[in-house]
Amino acid sequence: MKHSAPAVLFLFLAAGASVAGSVASVEFLGFSVDGRYAAMGQYWIEDGSGFPGAEITVISVIDNSAIRNFEARWSEELMYSGGVEICFENTMNPAWETVLDDAESFMDSLCISPENEGVHCICHPLTDTGAEPESVSFVPWIGSLMYRGPEFRLTLVNHKQMPDSPPEWISMFDVPVLLEVLITNADDIAVMHLIENSSQPGYEYVSNYRIRDVYVYNDNLVALILNTTEPGFEGPDGRFRMVTGVIACE
Repeated sequence: MKHSAPAVLFLFLAAGASVAGSVASVEFLGFSVDGRYAAMGQYWIEDGSGFPGAEITVISVIDNSAIRNFEARWSEELMYSGGVEICFENTMNPAWETVLDDAESFMDSLCISPENEGVHCICHPLTDTGAEPESVSFVPWIGSLMYRGPEFRLTLVNHKQMPDSPPEWISMFDVPVLLEVLITNADDIAVMHLIENSSQPGYEYVSNYRIRDVYVYNDNLVALILNTTEPGFEGPDGRFRMVTGVIACE
């Protein structure tokens, strides 16, 4: 399985945060050949400890549900047993290398590959300060010499809602949100609509979502890469979440 070059993110304060923790880098690892699955990876250096961490999430595209998650987090023992320099020798992030190795056979079994990226319709990294964070128009036929379909509009809505029995420390951060994703066609008709009624595992304390990437495979299978703002050790951390779905055909 070939890996595409990582997209390195630069530090940027997100969603009103006055102090930033760590900001991850993200890599879309592609769809499966049949479009049923998609995978996204991210890696970071923990604020405070300086330990590397990484994860890869494999999602069922139609259901927008995670079917497998691979994680690697370095410890003090791993960092210093052979020396910090050796730990990072020939790699930007040893946890990322570990999680790639762990996930490779599973992703290969599903035929997930960066070669099946589809159309990369939108790319708005945090450094693109002119981009609207919660709304963007896109077409799934970029690069074609001919018009192949309609223009769509993606809109995110961050619904503030404190989870049941929240931890005391959450008061130091912004109120968590529930995510709503809406894609409409040129006639303003909804062709994809996802709305969360409760906090999703792993995203209970996300306080903001922002559009980063839009990928479309086989004209109607969608993978959205969203920036997230989450509680961190030295302030809010910047992480990523992938949301998938299907654009309803007319």
